[in-house]
Amino acid sequence: NVYLDIFETMYRIGTIIFGGGQVVLPMLQDEVVPSWMTKDQFLQGLGLAQSMPGPLFNFSAYLGAVYQGVPGALVAFLGLFGPGVILIFAVVPFWARLRHLTGFKAALKGLNSTAIGLVGAACVILWEAAIEDAADAMVFCMALTMAVVFSVPAP
Repeated sequence: NVYLDIFETMYRIGTIIFGGGQVVLPMLQDEVVPSWMTKDQFLQGLGLAQSMPGPLFNFSAYLGAVYQGVPGALVAFLGLFGPGVILIFAVVPFWARLRHLTGFKAALKGLNSTAIGLVGAACVILWEAAIEDAADAMVFCMALTMAVVFSVPAP
């Protein structure tokens, strides 16, 4: 069943999101290009989704819609969103106690550091996939400079 395949792919990817959706973009690209869509469709959808709140969840709906229309969008969104919702409901009863444990705090700091490294790696992988000429590189460098030096927020 194609919808079960979409759900399984998105659910599996949703289980490893920590520190932001950029962490799983290379894995998402490997899963959906070229079987669901072209590389250009993937990168265009990523650019569009980045301009909206909750970009990865919107992007998952885009991926599902390109592949299987509106039903595919709904299944992809639910698949990616599901693991986080389950985790929240599983942790909430224990959160008041866990957040004060020194070992738990240290583990979260380590996970955050790992997520920062994974975001950096994802940027390098996306750079290799998206930058095709000098004009693309100039736009990237200007956007990076505006964000880092001048603190211009993303749209």
